[in-house]
Amino acid sequence: MQRLKNTLLNIRLQLILISFIVLTSLLLLINDYLASLIFHQPFDLTESLLFKITIILLVIPTIFYSSYNEIKHSREINIIKVISLLVPVTILHVFIASYLIQLIALNLLDSPLTFSYLIKNKFTQDFVFILTSYGLMYLIARYYYLNISRINKIKTLSITTGTRIDTIGVNEIDWISAETPNIALWIDDKKYLYHSNLTDILNHFDNPDFIRIHQSTIVNLTKISSITSCLNGDYDIQLYNKIKLRLSRAYRTPEIDSQLKL
Repeated sequence: MQRLKNTLLNIRLQLILISFIVLTSLLLLINDYLASLIFHQPFDLTESLLFKITIILLVIPTIFYSSYNEIKHSREINIIKVISLLVPVTILHVFIASYLIQLIALNLLDSPLTFSYLIKNKFTQDFVFILTSYGLMYLIARYYYLNISRINKIKTLSITTGTRIDTIGVNEIDWISAETPNIALWIDDKKYLYHSNLTDILNHFDNPDFIRIHQSTIVNLTKISSITSCLNGDYDIQLYNKIKLRLSRAYRTPEIDSQLKL
């Protein structure tokens, strides 16, 4: 069920990004038409569409934006990392677009366009525009996932103890431990027993602040004060209240390492 939900969210983002690309292409076509009117030149729709291949190619990376975990889960934007990723992608984009335009122009235009001319044209006229478009798409994806995360977050839990019901804020939870058949929710030094298991509670929260770090432990990232290597792949995680937890190397993934900045 959770996988289906994530797939639908990814498809929705792809449709949003494709809509952005289509709208941008239409605006550029209108710009070409208005320019032809202003400068009293004939408007060639075929030629205008041909040069929009550069923009249409932006559809391909929409798959990347909806599957890149750092966009979904990272707590802050690393500008240097984003630029170092987008610049080579933009250069590759220019080469592919130039090749496709040359290939299609052989059949559509009376005078063929050389690859060297197209490369120079695209780098001088479109490079910054394409790079900016990639950046805007990155920000759209970022905002989308942050907004979804904010909307879907479970804010409170009701804990039943005998005849008493306590309501606790999810963001107040420091860490969670397994105490079969229950789990223990720890807030400062107070323990609340809740009938669930670690896998189900993570899915229920659907909150990137909570990650599984051990077979029997979940931690709230916002409560971490320091992380120390054990020099064997494991790490000791210390919370704000001096509680120490173990990050097992068996639970380390590139996504978790990124979230913990290891």
